[in-house]
Amino acid sequence: MSATALACDFDGAALPGAPRVLALAVPAGQSPEATRRHARQLARAVLADALGAWLGCDARAIAISDVRGQAPRATLVTAAPQTAWADRLAATGLSISHAPGLTLAAWRPAGAVGVDVQALHEAPMDAEEAQRVAALYLGPNSVPNHPRVVEKQARTAIDIAAFTAAWAAHEARLKCLDEPLQEWSPALQARLAACQVRPLIIPAAAGGGRRWQAAVAWA
Repeated sequence: MSATALACDFDGAALPGAPRVLALAVPAGQSPEATRRHARQLARAVLADALGAWLGCDARAIAISDVRGQAPRATLVTAAPQTAWADRLAATGLSISHAPGLTLAAWRPAGAVGVDVQALHEAPMDAEEAQRVAALYLGPNSVPNHPRVVEKQARTAIDIAAFTAAWAAHEARLKCLDEPLQEWSPALQARLAACQVRPLIIPAAAGGGRRWQAAVAWA
């Protein structure tokens, strides 16, 4: 494998048809763009290795697309007598998410999948701004309010953690359904309800001692 990838656990991971999610640490490069480019390459190599092991073929026979704004797709790049490989790859859902220091790669046989990761300590907004963004994109009551008796500093930390978890789950669902980021509406909520979503447990060896919120969604 081109990078050390570790399996992420989640509630329901052992169920038939559930996705597989792999985490890999990605050290910072010379620039943020170079780091992201390297992370995309690593994630696709990891997915090719995982799919090759699943199908019983050489990972070099599998190509993972890299088109901005589109979910990755897997195809065979060499002719093979097992034409069923191509059909199985065409039906396999793939998803990749990157945050500085960590990349997640998910795949699911015969079904769509979406994955997202957020670095908790790098939340770009305060609690009040998080509430406003949540109301706009995640819908009413998406981030719980906490009793006033909780100290302000603790309440802010809880609110940011709740917002980050809700945002990761929302992004995972959007990716699963191939939907763009958009303002909340009852119609969008109805579409998103077709996906089940679970928080991910990031392996400590991949997480680098940092705090993450991550989620995987599948239809």
